[in-house]
Amino acid sequence: MNNNYEDRAALIMGQLFAVHLTPDRLMKIGAFVVQYGLFETTLERAIWTLTETDVQGVRPFTEKLNAESMFSSFGAGNAKLSQKCNAVLQDASLAALDLSNYRNSLMHGYLIPSETNPCFLRNPGWNGEVRNKKSGDAYVGEPLLDLAIISARTLHEISVHASAVFSDSKNEKRIESLESNVREARSFASELRYLRSLMNEEKF
Repeated sequence: MNNNYEDRAALIMGQLFAVHLTPDRLMKIGAFVVQYGLFETTLERAIWTLTETDVQGVRPFTEKLNAESMFSSFGAGNAKLSQKCNAVLQDASLAALDLSNYRNSLMHGYLIPSETNPCFLRNPGWNGEVRNKKSGDAYVGEPLLDLAIISARTLHEISVHASAVFSDSKNEKRIESLESNVREARSFASELRYLRSLMNEEKF
């Protein structure tokens, strides 16, 4: 077997280029996946902080939560925080719900090649099967991956501040200052998740 790993990997990437996953698109997919992962890993610590849970020496309650429950807990905020801060956290949780659906479709969907707007379809039911899992899609044409990267970055920033909101009082104001960014992320994430419906309704 040829052990020139760089050449072998380049050959595989060339096959991806051929189905319109261009170098730029692949780079942005990678950036989104990494940035979303940074948000996810910080989210748990943020929830511990917001629920004032001491996890030292115990199994965290968050281990049993699915993604939707995690976002719900995050969005609940804390009564000690300002109304505006809690509102920003709630909006961030709704953005996260939509963005996670987009991410899941991107990671677990069937690739539908397209020169202008490739798509990944999750649980399409092509064989007539009935699933409990939700269907979804993730388009990766320009500028959609940019929207995904920006949204994931905003959610990461919010979760970082939330994870230390009681150890540094400035973090409450930092969360509040991101209100417009979170509103933007929520709009972007909703568009990413529901793009097929928007196109079908001719609203895109």
